[in-house]
Amino acid sequence: MTESAWHKEIKGWGVVTEISLGNRRADCQLHCGKRAEVQARPLPPAEVTGREAHTDLWILDCRAAHRARRLIVWSDPQFGTLLRWERPWQGFAISKRPVFLNLELDLRTGHGTFLQVTRWVFDGYRATGTGQIHTASALRSWMRYGLPPTGHLTVAL
Repeated sequence: MTESAWHKEIKGWGVVTEISLGNRRADCQLHCGKRAEVQARPLPPAEVTGREAHTDLWILDCRAAHRARRLIVWSDPQFGTLLRWERPWQGFAISKRPVFLNLELDLRTGHGTFLQVTRWVFDGYRATGTGQIHTASALRSWMRYGLPPTGHLTVAL
């Protein structure tokens, strides 16, 4: 399968790409040593579980769902940043690793937005939860140089 431009871009934010781990591999390694799996499509639960044996976090391409308003993120004064995702990628309901949802990314400029999911619940064909917004620039700096985008990121991971 050919990698998309988005997949290549995100992998390139790590310090090393294509880390072999036995008969598996992780897409990239971050400055801190953590391994990221960059995913542009849904996976079945068994595949999520299998990949979590060799990865420390997920970065999911949710740009289409966000553009179509199936994935909505908003700020609430009482509860912080909230999310609602209609028809989410069900396989990730069992994920035990941190997840970052790419909401927007302009591959020409590098500008974009990511949501670090801090909690979510899958209920039928909807996922709801909370998160923390990061710019693409901040996430890229964290992955490549170890500069945390906020004081909370290193705690969550």
